[in-house]
Amino acid sequence: MVSLLRIDERLLHGQVAVTWVSNVEASSILIANDEVMENEMSKMALKMAKPSGMKLAIRSVDDGAALLNDPRSEKIGIFVIVRTIADAVRLCKQTNAVKKVNIGGIKKREGSKLIAAAVHVNEEDVENLKELDKLVDSIEFRMVPSDSAKTLEDVLKNF
Repeated sequence: MVSLLRIDERLLHGQVAVTWVSNVEASSILIANDEVMENEMSKMALKMAKPSGMKLAIRSVDDGAALLNDPRSEKIGIFVIVRTIADAVRLCKQTNAVKKVNIGGIKKREGSKLIAAAVHVNEEDVENLKELDKLVDSIEFRMVPSDSAKTLEDVLKNF
């Protein structure tokens, strides 16, 4: 069972490892990202950032969806982390396991606009957010659990 899917360009880092892991009911973390699968240094860094007592799986987006669709996953609390909104859409199109999405960190790029704390999006991202909204029950924007959550409707007013 997926406890939460988080979109964060930095994937697994201190803030996620400390604050989010303790606030989601999960015993496992799934990092779903194609680029990380090709980079041994990135995989090693993610393994070092993993909180003790948590299991960690690093998969491509497609393999991550397959893992979530495995019936054995229904008995495990899984915290899923992807790097981009497009990755989240791709994953959610392949599985019904994800119900709640948290967006917490997308870096500024050319043509992007700040719509929530540390979340910069461009036109393509907005279209992907609208697609993602059709695939899951809820989308929230916040960096840490103690922040007040903003809805997709709230943040798109700023775009």
